[in-house]
Amino acid sequence: MKISIILPSYNEAGNIDKLIFKIITVFKDAPYTLEFIVIDDNSPDGTAKVISRLIKKKLPVRLFVRKNQRGLATAILRGLKKATGETIVLMDTDFNHQPKDVLRLVKNLEQKNADIVIGSRYISQGGMHKSEAGTLQFFASKYGSLLVSKILLKLPVNESLSGFLALKKTCLNKLNLDQIFQGYGEYCIRLLYHLYKQNFILTEIPVVYGKRQYGVSKSRLYKMFIEYFKTALSLKFKP
Repeated sequence: MKISIILPSYNEAGNIDKLIFKIITVFKDAPYTLEFIVIDDNSPDGTAKVISRLIKKKLPVRLFVRKNQRGLATAILRGLKKATGETIVLMDTDFNHQPKDVLRLVKNLEQKNADIVIGSRYISQGGMHKSEAGTLQFFASKYGSLLVSKILLKLPVNESLSGFLALKKTCLNKLNLDQIFQGYGEYCIRLLYHLYKQNFILTEIPVVYGKRQYGVSKSRLYKMFIEYFKTALSLKFKP
């Protein structure tokens, strides 16, 4: 089976090659073929040059540089349209999502007979690296996610905001991807909601977020949660 790993990037030159090498190592003895699809928003730090060197070394990496477009969700959408694998993995490129968990997501997709497996911080044995979130931030994130997932949208999962997941590519055929993949991280809420409404099987496994190794986070927690809450409300009360 072929796995397409979508890696949207902006100023991740210090992380992205190390991430790819670690994932390849994790999958070394697993019966899967990998392809990495990097969608780079013309990073000024030379991210594309780092990836070009990997391609010259014959690693299974494809690079697409967007010079006139920006944004996480649309970068992922571009990657999805280029993916050739039967299974798709979505993840960050900054080591928040740990390479060892990518294989766990893929295996659980098969073993649990699910259509999508989400890496969740908010179930037993899940969590975040202490340096990545203070206590207040963690609980704000946790209960914000539960508000969106359980109370507003009635999803069968606790984590609707992580963006760390594996799913079968066939699931995407029934969705309006251009409508779903807009904005920043709120695409994940739309994706899970529409998959659930199409009666696909959603499940989750515990993950612990790792520590960013290089660069700075581009997330703005409170601004993001305003957008997430608005997105959930629009889905709940959509005519």
